[in-house]
Amino acid sequence: MDVGLTSEQLSLRDTVRGILRTECPPDAARQALTDPERWRAPWKTVVDLGWTELAAPDGDYGPVEAALVLEECGAALAPIPLLSSVGLAAGALRSSGLDAVLADIAGGVAATLAVHAKGSRLPGAPMTLRGGRLRGRAVAVPNLTRAELIVTLAHADNGVVAAVARCESAGGVTVLAGESTDPAQPVADVEIDAEPLATAAVELEAALAAPLVAAAADLVGAASGALHRAVEHAKARRQFGAPIGAFQGIKHALADNHVAVERARSLTYAAAARLADPDEGDAWTAAALAKAAAGDAAVTCARTAVQVHGALGQTWEHDIHLYVRHAWQGAALLGDSRALYHEVGRRFAGGAG
Repeated sequence: MDVGLTSEQLSLRDTVRGILRTECPPDAARQALTDPERWRAPWKTVVDLGWTELAAPDGDYGPVEAALVLEECGAALAPIPLLSSVGLAAGALRSSGLDAVLADIAGGVAATLAVHAKGSRLPGAPMTLRGGRLRGRAVAVPNLTRAELIVTLAHADNGVVAAVARCESAGGVTVLAGESTDPAQPVADVEIDAEPLATAAVELEAALAAPLVAAAADLVGAASGALHRAVEHAKARRQFGAPIGAFQGIKHALADNHVAVERARSLTYAAAARLADPDEGDAWTAAALAKAAAGDAAVTCARTAVQVHGALGQTWEHDIHLYVRHAWQGAALLGDSRALYHEVGRRFAGGAG
């Protein structure tokens, strides 16, 4: 398995990074905290540029390219529903055969993935499908208030199915708004009692592998962005006649952060490459390890960045709290690191424990 990036992939990354620098400066995420419509302008740009075509079932780009784009969006804290649409919803439908729904997402229809049952730390199938009726409740659904389509997993008579519902209260979908750690990427609960638009039989782990990789890529970007801000401040801020980055307590912490980011990035792109080649084996385990490592890296880098900035990092006016919010919320998405590591370990031990 070759996990090295090609010149075309590197060019894609650089192009996306340049566009986000203009379209999604940190002010965009800050404004989105209080303006629920702030996401629409950059989302239109993203759709017009064709980034949502990453969801196309027979497109020119695969999981590695999607990871590249989502990592850059995470680094820019872009307040858009690209992760929930292309990474999560389309990722869960990747092998479902529901090409019409994937085509809608590729065309710019905002979507999300509802796979967390109340009280569960790991994703699963929170709904049931009986008699042609989709019923159940899911919590912490990302970008639900922005989505037109909801993709979920449900237990049916013949096993697990992926089901798609339209986010309309008149159609039996009730959005239960709640408080988000990161209002720039709002989460909410949903109750569904509706006839689904489309369903398809899926294998649970296969449906969750691609979303886990997508969430990991976003967190790697957020971790990298927080680390970059901390390093730049450590080089510029001086105490006792020297940059604070020269002090062991700071440079060692930043070095540890760099190792954590590179570990998470390597695991994420290895998992993405495994998704692109089904013959490579257990995609879920690779994806779960990547998501766990990325969640830890994002939270650690954000926390260290606050410490490096000192009292400045504690203020509302500084942007570093935006990374903290994004990291905390993203780390819990699709399972926190402890739950994911425990599940991987339990399987490795043959179910003992």
